[in-house]
Amino acid sequence: MGLVGNMDIIDNMMLRTYTGGRRVFLDRQPSKGLADDVIRNLEVSTPGPTTPVRRLSGGNVQKVLVGREISSAPSVLMAAYPVRGLDINSSYMIYNLLNEQKKNGVAVIFVGEDLDVLLELCDRIMVICAGTVTGILDGRTAEKKEIGLLMTKLKEADKNGEN
Repeated sequence: MGLVGNMDIIDNMMLRTYTGGRRVFLDRQPSKGLADDVIRNLEVSTPGPTTPVRRLSGGNVQKVLVGREISSAPSVLMAAYPVRGLDINSSYMIYNLLNEQKKNGVAVIFVGEDLDVLLELCDRIMVICAGTVTGILDGRTAEKKEIGLLMTKLKEADKNGEN
């Protein structure tokens, strides 16, 4: 998950930037500012930044996590099943955030199984079956049938005695 449920949103923002106890006192102000920005920009439904993360809904937890990771201005962002179990509105917000990162030049690696989402989000699609890469497709021109065939390629080869 990437967050500590018993800690509040501010402290969870600090997990990414804390440098290991060089000072006696922690400066929570930058993390509070980041938490406020994430809450406002990503429309996190919460009483405030001091709310423990465990009290948030799944969609709001995902927004906090994605907001924290995006705030560090990564050059590569990997999202594995980022919308599993989320409502449709939260899912679209996460997808929009990932697309926004792509537009900003971030390499987004998206791991998922929903073919509609893959075709909508991905520039390139790598299909892996039984631990083996069975194909790499252009996401703008790929079709579901083509991906599906690659998803079962090894099984077909086994049936034909090719492996």
